Order: sequence, then structure tokens, then C-alpha cells
Amino acid sequence: MKPNAFLLLTLVLVLAAACTPVEPGGPAGIAVTDAWARAAVTGNSAAYMTLRNKSTVADRLVKAESDVAGAVELHKTTMEGGMMKMAPVDGVDLPAQGQAELKPGGLHVMLIGLTRELRAGEKIKLKLYFEKAGMQEVDVEVRK
Repeated sequence: MKPNAFLLLTLVLVLAAACTPVEPGGPAGIAVTDAWARAAVTGNSAAYMTLRNKSTVADRLVKAESDVAGAVELHKTTMEGGMMKMAPVDGVDLPAQGQAELKPGGLHVMLIGLTRELRAGEKIKLKLYFEKAGMQEVDVEVRK
């Protein structure tokens, strides 16, 4: 193969790879909307949001982090024997082209051992880790 033909072939392959969609598309694959957390002076709080998987491949939220809490866990609220109970979950499934709602009384991100007060109107940072889409940092509005 002539050197010019080799360079041309290499350029075509590089451009083709750059134009090929990657599933689930990194941060663009997951849309986070209506992210909010409960205001709290001390103790614990919770964050809620809607996660939309815009990809054609299922994904899973597996971890969350924030500097406003000593620990951050994914939790689910259930009703057992007439009492509300919370328990950690190992992840939140996001079907392809689907969504998951993290809301009061259901799935949520638990902020345990707040390191500072969370005041209504401010925004805090939350890092969300997905199996396929990787890490996405979100601004979370603190509400009463």
C-alpha cells in the first residue's frame, strides 16, 4: 500500500470511529431533572430527582456522593406492618429509553450525617455514578 493511501485509510477510520455513537453516550445518556433535597439543620436529609435514560441500553445508578454528608446511600422506603421503613438498595435500574423516579416515599438518595446545614434556596453538588454512563455531577436545589 502506498504511504498516501495508508494515511487516507487511517484518516477515514479515525473519522468513522469519531462519528460512531457510543452507548449509552456518557453524561448525555442520562438526563437528571427536578433534583432537590430537603432542607435540614443537622442529622440526615434526602435527595430526589427523575433519571431519564436516553440510551438504547439499560443502565443502573450504583452510587452517589456529596461533600455535604458523611455518607451517601441509595435507599428505598417501604411500608411494613403499617410502618414506614427505609433500607439501602444496591442500585436503581434505568431501562433503555426509560426512567426512574426518586421521590418521597420511594427510592431516594440518603444524605447521612450532614456536615453542614442545608438551607432552602441554596444548591448542593451530588455526584451520581452509573454502570455504563459513568459519573455525572448534578446541582441539587435545597427546598423546605
